[in-house]
Formats: sequence, C-alpha cells, structure tokens
Amino acid sequence: MKYLFKSKKLDTTFKAMYIAIFVILIVMPIIIYIAEKEIVPFIILELLFGSILYIFFLANYYLRIIIDGNYLIIKIIFVLFRADISKITKIRKGETMWSGFHKYSTTAKGLIIFTKYKDDLYITPENEEDFLKKILEINPNIIIEKI
Repeated sequence: MKYLFKSKKLDTTFKAMYIAIFVILIVMPIIIYIAEKEIVPFIILELLFGSILYIFFLANYYLRIIIDGNYLIIKIIFVLFRADISKITKIRKGETMWSGFHKYSTTAKGLIIFTKYKDDLYITPENEEDFLKKILEINPNIIIEKI
C-alpha cells in the first residue's frame, strides 16, 4: 500500500530566510554588474542563483513524504531519501529544524526519525498523527517521544 503525505508549508522562520536569500541572490549580481560593467559574470551568477531559488521553490511546493510498502521515501522530483521502516527505532515529536542529519522540511517544528544506521531524518508532514499511525501499523516497535 502506498501513502502520500505533503510537507507543511513555509513558516515565518523559513519565510524570513527565503526573503533574505532571495534579496541577496538577486541584488549581489546586480552590484557586481554595476561595478564591473561585464555582462558574462552577471548572466552566470543570475543563472546560478536562479537555479538555487528554483530548488527552494521545489522544496516548498513539491516535497512529498511517501510510505510505500515497508519503505519511507522522501521525494521532490527524484528520491532524496529512502529508509526501511523496520529499521526505525524511535520518532521524536516537536523537534527543531536544527536536528537530524537529513533535513527535508520547510518548517521549524517536526519529527526526527532515528534508525539503526544513525542516519537521522527530520521531516514535517502536514498531518503528523496520520503519518505516525501509518508508520506504527508497519512497525509497532517504534518508540514515540514528545518534547
């Protein structure tokens, strides 16, 4: 059985970070162009920074958390992370975005998933309770901690 969970949308912390990054990535090449009067570095920087902004957009609107059989999959366009649910040992609720080794989220409070292989995962599904219910159906031995 396959279950799809969307990630929560931007919160104020991430909105502030995105706005700051957007301003820096747009203004910096313009300043360089004005100072150097060279169009090639300007075009290269704008293409590079435009790509970074596009990745931010994809992360916010297309990040999906999928439970497919016995696997937990994090996907944007391609698979970013895959974990065997039977190897998950603990899930901690209420963690900050600064926790975990793999961070696939756009909000500050979420779940950190611990596995036997020490590849901790930080995610923020829109409906945490449904997500936890489905995970526990597959592996009832998972310990749920609340902060």
